Amino acid sequence: MSGCYPGLAALFGSKADRLLEKEFARAVSYTKKNTAKGGSSKSAHINDTSLPTSSQGGHVARSSAAAVQQLANDIENVLFAVFDQRLIKNYGRESAGLRLLFRAVLGYMRTTGRDVLDMGCRTFAAATGKHQSTVARLLPVLVSASEGILVKVADAKGRNADVYLVQLPEQYRQLARDLSWRKGKIYGLRPIFRRLGDTAALVYEAIERSRFSPTTAGIIKMTGYSRTAVDNALASLAALDLVHRSRRQWLITAGANLTALARRLGALDDFEEQVARHRRERAIWQAWLDRHSTRVQERDIYDPERDEYWLPPGQDWGWQHLHEIA
Repeated sequence: MSGCYPGLAALFGSKADRLLEKEFARAVSYTKKNTAKGGSSKSAHINDTSLPTSSQGGHVARSSAAAVQQLANDIENVLFAVFDQRLIKNYGRESAGLRLLFRAVLGYMRTTGRDVLDMGCRTFAAATGKHQSTVARLLPVLVSASEGILVKVADAKGRNADVYLVQLPEQYRQLARDLSWRKGKIYGLRPIFRRLGDTAALVYEAIERSRFSPTTAGIIKMTGYSRTAVDNALASLAALDLVHRSRRQWLITAGANLTALARRLGALDDFEEQVARHRRERAIWQAWLDRHSTRVQERDIYDPERDEYWLPPGQDWGWQHLHEIA
């Protein structure tokens, strides 16, 4: 009743409390009886990784945790192989925010173990170091640019945020199979990079997630940034001993502690302050909803003692009859 489909419960109106439990019990009984007979419905699937299609055309059922992790691995391959360069080409400066938001989506997908995400803009804002209004502007752009990978399946209502489905369209499945999965985890914007910037975050990721230790030229190719921007980012990272150079290749410094460094630079305080502010804003919004939300009763919609229709006069009526009535 408070999940992705509050409209289904609303169909029962004021009788929801009495009818939902009864109808659910009948559905369970029917399913058990059908299974005992060896029958199957059209929505049955071979295994738990297949996604049933909803009446709106989108896949909304939850996959198993293992299937979600595999799906995230496949989408990461497509992201690094195709979408990073496409976003850079089509969206210019805005591409950095879109790329980090895409990574935040996959990061939350891994953390929650779900391919259906009901995260609000403030949650993604904390994960990307952006303002929630910026995230609200970037999310529809990312949905359009992802070509079916990120699909909005339900609008926000009351306490519920927008609901998004993460999936791998058919046109990218062969590419995902051909590429081996990358080591490590994917992140949005870790707190330390609130101080160092988006460019440094993507340069660090290029070194951290690369299949081989990259050269400066390789980092430029992977990130799509100019030579000057990459050199400046590498200098900032090297100054904090986050990366180091061995011959011509760049490597992650094994002993570097990003969390401790973020706290020392004050970046972790910024993150915690943003999270605390979001909690206060949610509390204010929920309190407003509690004050203004009222349960609609059946009598508010229909009064049986009041006629809600008017029959037009027959053909034997004339204008004088209507005048007399008036």
